[in-house]
Amino acid sequence: MTRKSRLYFGAASALAMAISLSAAGGAAAQVATSTIRGSVTEGAVAEAGAQVVARDVATGFTSRTTANSSGGYVLSGLRPGTYEITVTTTDGETASEVVTIGVGQVGELDLAIGGGTTVVSETDTTTLGEVVVTGRRLAEVRTPEVATNVTTQQIQTLPQINRNFLNFAALAPGVRVSVNEQEQTITAGGQRAESVNAFIDGASLKSNIIDGGIAGQDDSRGNPFPQAGIQEFRVVSQNFKAEYEQASSAIITAVTRSGTNEFHGEVFGTYRDQEFITQDVFSERRGDEQPPLEVQQYGFALGGPIIQDRLHFFGTYERKEEGRAATVNLGRQEPRFQTQFADYIGTFGVPFEEDLYFGKLSWQPMDGHLLDLSVTWRDEFDTRGIGGANSVERASQLNQTTLNVNGRHQWTTDAFLNEFAVNYREYNYNPQAVNFSDVGETYRYFDPAQPVNPRGGSAILNLGGADSRQDIVDEVLTFRNDLTFNDIEWNGFHTIKLGGKFSRQNYQVTKEFGRNPLFYYDVDGRPELSGSTTVPYRVELGNAFPSVDLTNNVIGLYIQDDWQITDRLELNLGIRWDYEDNANNNDYVTPQSVIDGLDQWIASTDGGKPAGYAPSWFNRDDYISTGDNRDPFAGAFQPRIGFSYDLFGDRSTVIFGGAGRYYDRVQFNFSFDEIVKPFDFRQEVFFSTTGRPLGQDRDPGPGVDTPGDAGDPILWQESYRTVAGLDSVLDTFPGRGEVFLLDNDFEPPRTDQFNLGVRQRFGDWQTELTVAYGKTDNEFTWQYLTRCREPNRPNDGDGFGDNGGFCGPSGTNPYRGYFVSDHNKEREFTALYLKADKPYTAASGWGFNLAYTLSESLQNGGNDNFCFDCFSVETSPMRSSANDERHRIVANGIVDLPLDFQLSGILTLGSGTPFNVFDGTGSQFYYRPYAGRPEQHSFIIPNAFAYRNLDLRLTKNFEIGNGSELELFVDAINVFNFRNYTGFDGGTGSAANPNPNFGQPSAVLFPTRTFQVGMRYAW
Repeated sequence: MTRKSRLYFGAASALAMAISLSAAGGAAAQVATSTIRGSVTEGAVAEAGAQVVARDVATGFTSRTTANSSGGYVLSGLRPGTYEITVTTTDGETASEVVTIGVGQVGELDLAIGGGTTVVSETDTTTLGEVVVTGRRLAEVRTPEVATNVTTQQIQTLPQINRNFLNFAALAPGVRVSVNEQEQTITAGGQRAESVNAFIDGASLKSNIIDGGIAGQDDSRGNPFPQAGIQEFRVVSQNFKAEYEQASSAIITAVTRSGTNEFHGEVFGTYRDQEFITQDVFSERRGDEQPPLEVQQYGFALGGPIIQDRLHFFGTYERKEEGRAATVNLGRQEPRFQTQFADYIGTFGVPFEEDLYFGKLSWQPMDGHLLDLSVTWRDEFDTRGIGGANSVERASQLNQTTLNVNGRHQWTTDAFLNEFAVNYREYNYNPQAVNFSDVGETYRYFDPAQPVNPRGGSAILNLGGADSRQDIVDEVLTFRNDLTFNDIEWNGFHTIKLGGKFSRQNYQVTKEFGRNPLFYYDVDGRPELSGSTTVPYRVELGNAFPSVDLTNNVIGLYIQDDWQITDRLELNLGIRWDYEDNANNNDYVTPQSVIDGLDQWIASTDGGKPAGYAPSWFNRDDYISTGDNRDPFAGAFQPRIGFSYDLFGDRSTVIFGGAGRYYDRVQFNFSFDEIVKPFDFRQEVFFSTTGRPLGQDRDPGPGVDTPGDAGDPILWQESYRTVAGLDSVLDTFPGRGEVFLLDNDFEPPRTDQFNLGVRQRFGDWQTELTVAYGKTDNEFTWQYLTRCREPNRPNDGDGFGDNGGFCGPSGTNPYRGYFVSDHNKEREFTALYLKADKPYTAASGWGFNLAYTLSESLQNGGNDNFCFDCFSVETSPMRSSANDERHRIVANGIVDLPLDFQLSGILTLGSGTPFNVFDGTGSQFYYRPYAGRPEQHSFIIPNAFAYRNLDLRLTKNFEIGNGSELELFVDAINVFNFRNYTGFDGGTGSAANPNPNFGQPSAVLFPTRTFQVGMRYAW
């Protein structure tokens, strides 16, 4: 740590500690709680000093406050749920109302003594055993946030193909959930998945090392949390307040279920197999058989009192089993091979299994104090790598585990609310070869009519273990404290919240790419190769490279003022500061061999470039780290402002808007590349039974073949079957890795957001129209440094394809290529959001929600993490980004039917995202990222949608007695079997020979039409 970073760290730590100690006690950040506020009047007179008590009707937990001089009151830190609100005036008059509030919401409830209540709300029914409590669902209208709440009713009732509550994030405008069978990630605001953050009970799920945005979602079929443990959640698409951290596109905040004063439980399960799934059109055309599949998801939940009104427990377990299969076939169908390898041919299971556990204790030891302690455990594995020429021995397993322990304490008084939380999380990403200790063997066939190419041939069968494994641990210990003052008068009334967090993050990364040897055998023992069927003619082995164990300390501080200037106008003013003391590996020292190789390339004439050439934007010294010249970024100050104005004072028409700055982070995988890529290479050696011993050459002298290459194989020895024996051989043939250099002073990604909108209430309907804009700077990209010259080819104005040509360093350079980080990638997102919401209530028997997004998402630079084809990211043009979908409609509804049936559904329509175009129709060949658009089809609107999907669920409810209920349901996913395509052919061909398949798809997006049966028994 540099001297400057130590000063920053010390000062920030002191400030964070001062905030934490400003009040004794606490609980979690208010991202997991809610607020009810309003005024108390008797007639037209404000009731100053009135006592307001909120009692959770399910748990008996209470919160209380006192009305201020204007009769206003604020109840902060409420857990989402149904409350009996009771007001008692100073002269003993009382009134009460039962209402429901959602997570993260600020609900308005005016209490009038003797005259009823004035409530902007919808009726909501909560069933507690045999007791049915009817309350009013408070509508949040005076907030600058663009937010969507997903209720318990929607989570339990709407159709979905798996039990992942994050699927329903797509109900919010501007948010997209990936349609991918092997992983489900969330994107919003035209940005990547990594710019999203999710919180469960105030604890962040941000992935710090690898992609995916949310820990455990990258490359996984599993779910991040047991759905039965989620009570409800909220998606904030824009203008989130200062308490939210490390996200620049969207925030998801969920609250877990708690036990109540009555024992409640449920068991549930769903089932489908290959007979329930329509085969996709491409595999059907090929004549492929429908692959075997059986998916079971089941579990239970149980909660209840330990001490009535004081101490409750809740626990749940969920399991997911996917019984898949893969077929091993020989690469060449000849009787002799069928006999030789008969034991390896057939169909074999490739299962996926996941176990999810969640347990929670909730305790109110005395009025004003609440404590929660919860533990979550996730354990899954996915078998991969089997099928085709890969035998069962080649299997790999993607293993993932997550342990999350969360402790929360909340202290409420008339003057303040203090919330304190301690969270520990350990996420382990561990893909590995099942038989890593067994060397790999591939048996290959060479056509006798063709010259032998020792790097060619066709694979017949691959035996032995796979060649790679990884072990990545993301360990985080976080302390958080938030202090809220509800009753500050100055030119109106202020709710001031300030807080701080300290997070100690430890990153442990071990990667072994190619470290299990792969031996090649010629099934015919040709003399041109090894001359034997039992002696390999070739081996590949990856070089060993370092593991990393690094600690990064993170500090976040903020203050937020929600200022009610009048009963119509509110301002929301906040500022946040975040700091990481070792986000980009500050102590790293660039190896001297890397510096020497870089200088050698600059001074050389490789590829015909002039000596001393380097791109004009490159400054060598910016990328050389001495271990003391990388100061942590301390400028992450993030002002945030919002407003809402109630036009008529009745909360029916509200204008709102805001602006804010949001800093995100860069995953540690990039810093890891800088450390290990120079060592990351694979080497090969050729053997024969008649070759030269190691160290000898057929004809020593300059310009001759090296022993061990394809033209001069070395003499085989049995010691070479081990890694140690091979390393001794490969040490004599130095390999060349690649160099990845980080800019010493790079800043984390930064997004500025702006929005302006109006909310309008029409009877039971709440509508919202918002114009939103976001501009992102400093996004990370790797740029290819070793180019031949400045671009000089004709340019058609798109900025791509004019890269000056790639030319790796010459053979005397210790490395084969140089990459540098470029932080000039930008994004722009412009959108119009439309929401219409009529909540489901038991009284009305139906509910409907609509979210429409009209948007344009642009970016410069290349795809993902690299920009191979643009000479300069900064000067490359803005063009469509990967998730630039101009129109998207998501509608969902629930309706009660006769005979205790219920129908629910989700309709998703999208105009489609672009694909890459490889344009050879002109005088030059050009790569045009995301320049193609898929064909659109009709759904009510002619030729408007490239993506169409309708999911339905039909449920039959049976009252069992004693408050028990049995639900049987059938899900019809993509009920119309719309063909949603991917894998579009982007090759245009040439002007003289155009590609007839341009724009044609090669695969179908998951899922095709799928049926699923399920049940839920609750008591």
